[in-house]
Amino acid sequence: MAKKKTITAVMVGGVAAISTSAVLIRLAEAPPPIIALYRMFFSALFFLPFGLKQWRSQKLTKSQLSLALGAGIMLALHFLFWMTSLDHTSVASSVVLVTTQPLWVFLISILFLQEKPTPRMWLGLAVALTGSVLVTFTQGGGEASRLYGNVLAIAGAIMMACYFLLGRRLRRDLPLALYSLLVYGSASLALAIFAVVRGLPVGGYTSSTWLIFLALALVPTVLGHNSLNWALKFLPATMVSVTILGEPLGASIMAVFVLREIPSLLETFGSLVTLFGIFLVWWGDAKRNPA
Repeated sequence: MAKKKTITAVMVGGVAAISTSAVLIRLAEAPPPIIALYRMFFSALFFLPFGLKQWRSQKLTKSQLSLALGAGIMLALHFLFWMTSLDHTSVASSVVLVTTQPLWVFLISILFLQEKPTPRMWLGLAVALTGSVLVTFTQGGGEASRLYGNVLAIAGAIMMACYFLLGRRLRRDLPLALYSLLVYGSASLALAIFAVVRGLPVGGYTSSTWLIFLALALVPTVLGHNSLNWALKFLPATMVSVTILGEPLGASIMAVFVLREIPSLLETFGSLVTLFGIFLVWWGDAKRNPA
């Protein structure tokens, strides 16, 4: 029971940290692929000494290295799609759509991982996604740019679902620092190749933008995503991924104070519905795994 409470507290803190991501990205004066590149690069640097220490006592197989590379590429694609979507649609729409990833995790895990959610978990996921849809439809505006941004956010959700499922396989055998070093390193390498191919400038940014790069690495990534990476060792991918549905609430609150984006009553209601759905999923998992 104490362990369950610890896992819950870590994931709640992780979602709060992840919620800072969208606003920080909006404030950075750099192309989305460059923001993603430095977010992953500085995150990999943070875990470098810890990961190398664990690597000495961990014999990595070719399968593990391949999975780490695949997870890194999926994470890189997630950030490319999602960060670009923030240039075309609102913070609320982008964050809500990118957090539909539990739906994709649900479908993929049922087909390939034989993870069997309880009826209450199905209900919770449906409620949470309904809340996300409510938030999305309050945004209005059907222009092509917004539609493009929304589609990119959904693509980011699918990539994140694949990342979670690959990470679920890896985290069963790899310690957290080594896992993070391999995945974030692979993601930064993939993003660096993309930036070079596209001819994007890797330098010449303002000091405030460099600080945002560092903040993105330390807060939503090291503190945020890594709390969920840690939880993947103990919980199914569906359970871990659905907690991120709380991100729209946190991101919307930050957008009010930093970007002056005021959510409507329907957005607020949708966010509360989303959080209730998360509670139902967690409750269903607790009934399935009382230990």
